Amino acid sequence: MSVIEILFYTAFLSQIFLLSFYFPRKIQNRMTQVMTDYPPAEYPRLYPKPIDYYSNSHRAYRIINQVIFIIGLMILSALFVWDYMSDGLVSPMIPWAYFMVQMMPLLYLELSEFSCFKQMRKADLPTTRKAELIPRHLFDVVSPTLFTGAVLAYIAAIIFVLYINNFAFYWGSKALLTILIFTAGNLFFAGIIFWNLYGKKLDPYQTGKDRIKLMKVTVKSLIYVSIGVSIFITITQAINRYDMDILEPLMMSLFLQFISLASIGERLQTLRIEEFDLEVYKNDAANQKP
Repeated sequence: MSVIEILFYTAFLSQIFLLSFYFPRKIQNRMTQVMTDYPPAEYPRLYPKPIDYYSNSHRAYRIINQVIFIIGLMILSALFVWDYMSDGLVSPMIPWAYFMVQMMPLLYLELSEFSCFKQMRKADLPTTRKAELIPRHLFDVVSPTLFTGAVLAYIAAIIFVLYINNFAFYWGSKALLTILIFTAGNLFFAGIIFWNLYGKKLDPYQTGKDRIKLMKVTVKSLIYVSIGVSIFITITQAINRYDMDILEPLMMSLFLQFISLASIGERLQTLRIEEFDLEVYKNDAANQKP
């Protein structure tokens, strides 16, 4: 077994632990902290659904991640045995496919959160609202330097794609397809940023200050991911051009962990529960909301 293959198995093992053990454990601890420090009896607006719903959701989240963790170890073992018994290359789509499965519990939480926000808006009685000015421009929530870095990385990646494909840029060409997919991804990120800046507030009780905190970490994370995608595109193009396919699975797993750290990790690291104003979820909270 080569050094590159050993590095891949190490990276894939890291992916399994990071996304199906470490992050889920941090998220589970945070959910438990919220229910312990801000109980339903004192913060009823924070729990628009029956309390059993949250207990069952937390339990389901934990069990699903445990199952996915075990599946990951089984996939790793199967790949190791298959690699030992054959000379075939591991497909880079295996780390990607497993990553998609690892994201399912987070998607479940996101959908549950949207459902809770919908219930909050239904329960939110019409009151006198106090307008609160909050930043609505990109550079109010992210530094121009970071944004410029993302734009330059995007341009550099496109130039490299054209160069590596001998500037063969025509309909149906590999370069055109790569650039279209790459650009579509960045437009998707831009759409999320625009929605965060100008979209309707989902949580009717959330203060303007807390909303800004969420905006900043969301936009910053997306720009980090955009830069990561630019770097990944550049590396994979070089790998394909110079017949270094053995590196693809390793690069894929490392890339997926990078974007996870830049998004989930950044969110967990930056957003502290105790720094948010949760008094607005009390029954006796002021009726004037941003």
